[in-house]
Amino acid sequence: MGRVLAGGGVIRTLALLAAVAALTTGCARHAVEDDAEPEADLYAPTPLTVENNNWLDVVIFVFHDGELSRVGTVTAASSTNFFLPSWMIGQSRNIRLLADPIGSDASARTETLHIQPGQFIEWRLESQLARSTVAVY
Repeated sequence: MGRVLAGGGVIRTLALLAAVAALTTGCARHAVEDDAEPEADLYAPTPLTVENNNWLDVVIFVFHDGELSRVGTVTAASSTNFFLPSWMIGQSRNIRLLADPIGSDASARTETLHIQPGQFIEWRLESQLARSTVAVY
């Protein structure tokens, strides 16, 4: 059968097993934490890239929480990056983008976009605004 250790040997063996168990448990816990992605900041600004393939400069607006806020202007045939502050995304995190070309009665708007923390928006405005596309990543 098994060998019985004298008084001090049993205590040392139990202490050694307890130490090994504590070390392996601690390592396993840290490995799982290292693999987890950090949570996105709810108050971080949301990046918006607008690629304007239209022949006119376009003013960009965000419709949020029942109000319209001006974001900025994108020059014709260029691309511009904006950062939407958290208050512009709103409590519901549902927005619509609107594009108003300067000197034209035409306009473009997106469907309702639900923006999660850490996501970004790319909006491509075409020469025919009805063919414009939007993507959220």
